[in-house]
Amino acid sequence: MKNQIKSFISVVLIFIVIISFDSCRKNFSLNEFDNLTTDSLHFEGSFAAPIVNTELTLINFLPKTDSSLWAEVDDNNLIHLRMYYKNLLSPTFSEIYPLAITPAPAGTPVPADTFAIQTDTSKMKVYNNLLSGKLFFQNPSITFHIDNYIPIVTFFKMDTLTFHQADGTALSHTSHNEFTIAAPTVAGTSAHTDIVLDTTEVPVLSQVFSPVPRFISFYLSSGSHTTQTLPFNITGDEKMNIDVDIDLPLDAKLDTIVMTDTMNFTLFNDERIKSATLKIKFNNGFPIDGLAQIYFADSTATGETGNIIDSVFTDTQLINISDEGWHLKAAETDSQGIVTVPHESDIFIFLDQTRVQNLIQRHASKMIIRGNLNSYMQNTGLFIKILGDYAMGVQIAVKLDFDASTNNN
Repeated sequence: MKNQIKSFISVVLIFIVIISFDSCRKNFSLNEFDNLTTDSLHFEGSFAAPIVNTELTLINFLPKTDSSLWAEVDDNNLIHLRMYYKNLLSPTFSEIYPLAITPAPAGTPVPADTFAIQTDTSKMKVYNNLLSGKLFFQNPSITFHIDNYIPIVTFFKMDTLTFHQADGTALSHTSHNEFTIAAPTVAGTSAHTDIVLDTTEVPVLSQVFSPVPRFISFYLSSGSHTTQTLPFNITGDEKMNIDVDIDLPLDAKLDTIVMTDTMNFTLFNDERIKSATLKIKFNNGFPIDGLAQIYFADSTATGETGNIIDSVFTDTQLINISDEGWHLKAAETDSQGIVTVPHESDIFIFLDQTRVQNLIQRHASKMIIRGNLNSYMQNTGLFIKILGDYAMGVQIAVKLDFDASTNNN
């Protein structure tokens, strides 16, 4: 009897150690029971521990500046998608005005001419791994930064702007508006001109970046409508350097923008675990509705995520659960559309013995949190501002119910 009491006390102590230790390391093991030297002892109980405390922020899922597309935050904390193409085009004087004699001294007349420029599509490749989904931007802009070393006042026209999608389709827009490029008056200097194309100039711009294209190309024309006289000597090699700056501020409508976070998960690693209860807290700091789903997956030989085994939100009979997951309600905003109070959801999900054993037997080792943001779920279609500090907080705790015995008969 004494022996059994001592053994029971040992088991209780081990259980306390498991709770204290594993609540920090977030791993759970019943192996301590296997090492007990005692008479046969049956033990049932529960173990609870926090396992996830993370935030999904949109800016962390956007490309950095090592790509032709990157994200930055402006002085008002608004996220911008940016693309900048340095020296995308550099036509020379002789290319634009082939009828002119070069080299030529000051005072030489240059006859009117027009030069057509087609950009190399491969030079305007957009980042391939952008978030899946669609964005409709309210205030996109394309700015041509032009440094002109050619001493002729030149017209500039974007004849066609084409957006090439991943599926091979393309959307083109034609413009007939002309702009004037300033000319230098002193040899060796340049005149700078910025030409901005926005929704005022090209109304379709708010739609053509949805989805964000894989390639962009321009068909441009430049030249002079009248004969002009050279103000200084030229060689014919003088250039017009053209940079293209694309700015897509996330003052936008979002249609299913996806954020995911993957982490190692090793709680379901012992067949003596009989069931589990997940306590999940979502803290939606975005001013739009969304959907969230949590998946369990196995690992490949290299440790990467392999096959999806199960998902947490499966019971569509419950309020707020659909085939795509848990419905996240939008955060509260002020009259300017800025978030004031995030929306919190507290959820309890029970995983019965069948589901738990399936996770154990199929070696669940990864947990994937997936958040879909969708402004159309509010049935407004309004543009909203996405700020750099907006986040979706996710906290998960688990209570495991187990049934264990010592190794002795």
